Amino acid sequence: SGINAEYGDPFWETLLEFSFQAPDNSADSRLLEESIDQICSAFAKSNVSSGNLSSLLSIVISLIKHALSETSADHSVEELETVYNSLLILRTLTKYIVEHEPLETSPSYFKTPDIVAMATTSQTGETDDASSPTTLKHVARYETSVDELCFYLYEFLVNYPVRLDTIHVHSECVKIITILLSSPLHHSSPSPYLTEIMTGRCAASAPQLIHMLLRTAIREPLPQTTTVASYLWSYVPFTGTTKPLYSDTQFFKECLLLVLLLTNHSSENPYKKALCSFGHKEPTSNVNETCFVMDLDLLYCYFCRDSQHCNEQDTLLLYNLIQGNVNVKAFLLSRTDVERMLMPMLHVVYDAELHSTHHMYMILIILLILTHDDHFSSYVHDQMLGMVSWYKERALTNISAGGVLILVILRTIQTNMTKMRDRYLHTNCLATLANMSSKFHDFHPYVAEKVLNLFTTLVKKYTRMRNSVLGVGNESGVAVTEANTEYLESELETLEDIIRMFLEIFNSSICYSGKNNPVLLYELLHKRDVFIPFQTHPAFSDLIINIESMLGYLTTKLEERTEDQGISVSVNCVMEVIEDVVRQWPADRLQKTPLLKFEYVEESRPEDFFLPYIWTLLFSNSNLYWDTSRITLKV
Repeated sequence: SGINAEYGDPFWETLLEFSFQAPDNSADSRLLEESIDQICSAFAKSNVSSGNLSSLLSIVISLIKHALSETSADHSVEELETVYNSLLILRTLTKYIVEHEPLETSPSYFKTPDIVAMATTSQTGETDDASSPTTLKHVARYETSVDELCFYLYEFLVNYPVRLDTIHVHSECVKIITILLSSPLHHSSPSPYLTEIMTGRCAASAPQLIHMLLRTAIREPLPQTTTVASYLWSYVPFTGTTKPLYSDTQFFKECLLLVLLLTNHSSENPYKKALCSFGHKEPTSNVNETCFVMDLDLLYCYFCRDSQHCNEQDTLLLYNLIQGNVNVKAFLLSRTDVERMLMPMLHVVYDAELHSTHHMYMILIILLILTHDDHFSSYVHDQMLGMVSWYKERALTNISAGGVLILVILRTIQTNMTKMRDRYLHTNCLATLANMSSKFHDFHPYVAEKVLNLFTTLVKKYTRMRNSVLGVGNESGVAVTEANTEYLESELETLEDIIRMFLEIFNSSICYSGKNNPVLLYELLHKRDVFIPFQTHPAFSDLIINIESMLGYLTTKLEERTEDQGISVSVNCVMEVIEDVVRQWPADRLQKTPLLKFEYVEESRPEDFFLPYIWTLLFSNSNLYWDTSRITLKV
């Protein structure tokens, strides 16, 4: 039979008076779920007639209202314990129902006979002030109890102070919302829970919720506990030890992952809109143009942590912000210390074998977006680094952040050629170099050397493969058969595209920044022979004209200088001639070429990629147990 849905009922007071700390890892969570599986199953079956879940839901809402009706200092340890216990039970039952019960019937478990939300009245008889700046706007009616539940979960998250002694309660709210969002993992048909979260009345609170989650995720310092009750709550009630009740870093992860889940469900949803429209908290900000403001200096510092903290969810957040939020993107690009944000990402790409492929791809996309900005592409070469300790090929000192960026991209291309053979990765890497090419300047000698070495390697490989296909010699010793001809032709086409892109990059650099990059010109002159075969090649001849024009001019001037002055040709001599000659170079001798600019364009349905990816991150970072055998969505 049903249970009275009033907290004053002795049943609820007895039920919620227990001391239990929820598991803090997925292995223990699995053991707990397996031990109570039969209880949850029996509850779900009886709930059809008893409606006990909706009674519990009403109790949770009543307790949240009561908690929000008083200041945090008025709450005792026992009162917060009761809120926590009620949320823990609701979360456990909700997870079972979402995972096990048919989607056609499970939403009815949450329904109450009449869900009407008048102006909220607390147990003290006071009416909530809807005009209060810290209170979410109340609505006249909720369509479903899930909608009402989410509203009050949002209300608690937004308005109840996040402290070390309260984060376990906040965490349960975040977990319940996450579980409701997990319905598509288990069912192929549209999720009514997702619909309520995206379009229900609770969605009106999306800006406040995203603000709270984001502010918490970037680890703003949590207020320290000061009262005796708060101290006891943090360390004693459930464990009886000196171990804190809940990890604040784990809660920060949960908040960030919930932001990613909420904002990546479709191209248009209120949560994504909130994430893409907030602005910087400063006196000159026009707050009327943004849904909320926050200190972007804190956000920037968060992304500037070392590579050990440059995890996948942080990278995905950065991608979402620079791809969708013009205010954040402009702020990040305006920084004069951009290398602080750049270097941890480059370190991850450099050590790609230690990280997931998705992580590397997301960073490469971010680099493509950043280099589309001319100011970034130029300024990154002005940011000098003392030493790059993680670069192992050789000691790098007095090199620019732009130089390291180019080295890492070149290394990625070279690795991809021998291992992954991913054409999409080649395209992104080359597009990033192309975006920067017109702003290349003051190359480190090692950077210029690596650029030409890779180009030379590509040309040699292309020449061998082309000769094999055409039957002109066979230096590789591999017999060309009908079976592998198609493969060789495909490889040849890929190499041809890569070489052509490199030639376009050289062209762009010579035309737009040649005078500022004598080291690159020196290396081009040094490897001039590699370009000779392309002068009559139909696929490349149009791109050789400017390169040969510049190198021919430099060669002539160098010969004149050495003959007139009778000096030997040395590296220093050649560099002096190049630096002197390029200042007098008549620019009209070069054929005008369009600026190379490649813009990243998101797929029409980005959620098809991002949602499975985010759920994968959540599985590996959550302390909940997710039974992969029951998951139908491909992740």
